[in-house]
This record gives sequence, structure tokens and C-alpha cells, in this order.
Amino acid sequence: MTEQDKLTAALREARLAESAQLESALNLRDAKSLRLETLRTSLVPLLSGHSEALKLFELNVQSGANPRLWIDLVSSVVMEPDPRTYRLVQDHDGQRETLFESGELRATVDFLTRYLAHRIVIHDRAVAGISNPFKDSRLGYSLGSLIYVWITGCAFGVLGLLVAAILLGKLHF
Repeated sequence: MTEQDKLTAALREARLAESAQLESALNLRDAKSLRLETLRTSLVPLLSGHSEALKLFELNVQSGANPRLWIDLVSSVVMEPDPRTYRLVQDHDGQRETLFESGELRATVDFLTRYLAHRIVIHDRAVAGISNPFKDSRLGYSLGSLIYVWITGCAFGVLGLLVAAILLGKLHF
């Protein structure tokens, strides 16, 4: 076998290996897409009787390198960390939060049923103009009210020092 024949054989083996790797990657992506489509098919009957739910939720499978089932504008199900695990993620403020993860279709459908119901209730509250009483309100004070409280605290502190000085006899009137 000549050197040229050796290179030709090695090149053929490399192409076959690359082809097998590409085929396995495509099969993996197809498996993820099929699982997500099965999940979508399980969820569609839940929404069919509720016109409001049909308006709020997309339930579209996005194909591609990393397929995902979009629930609404910020929530989706991906097959991570392996192709048998359903993971519900929510994207907000540039970060991704994992809300649920399971390898079982039934458990995922049950969780998504409750999740969809809660999202409908939140939407109804927003439409009615009712704020969420459990919302984090750490920044719920205006700058003016914070300055007022700070000045009031300083005034009471000075007043307390004056009273203490009078009571201790250090200050005479």
C-alpha cells in the first residue's frame, strides 16, 4: 500500500466517523423533538376547553440544535441535562430559572397543569388591576419617604441626647 493509499483510507475512515457522529447528533435531536411533541400532545387537550388558556399559551415545539416546547413568552420545556429529562425553565431579566425537572412524562404533565392554572390566575389578577400581595417589595419606598424617615430619625436622636444630658445634669437651663 502506498502512502497515498494510506491517506485515502484514513480520509475515508475519518469521513465515516464524522458521518456516524453527525447521524447520532441528528438522532439525539430528533429524540428530543419527539419527546417534546409527545408532551405537547398531552397538554393540548387540557387547554382545548378554555378559550382564555388558548390565548395565553403557545405550546409550540421549536426545532433546531436544542429543541424546546414554548409554553408562553418566558417559559419553555427543554430536554436537559440528558435527552430523557424534561426541564421547565423561565427566562427573565437575562437569567434562566429552572422551575421543574423530571424524567417522567406524567409528572411533567401534572406539574405543567398546575403551572398553567397559576399563570391564568396571575393573568386574571393583572387584567383586574389587582397587584400580587406576595410580590417582593424591597424597593417599594420612594426616595422622598426614605429621606423623610432618615431626617426624622436624626431629629429624634438629637432630642434623645438632649433629654439624656438634662437628666444627667450635664445641661442646665
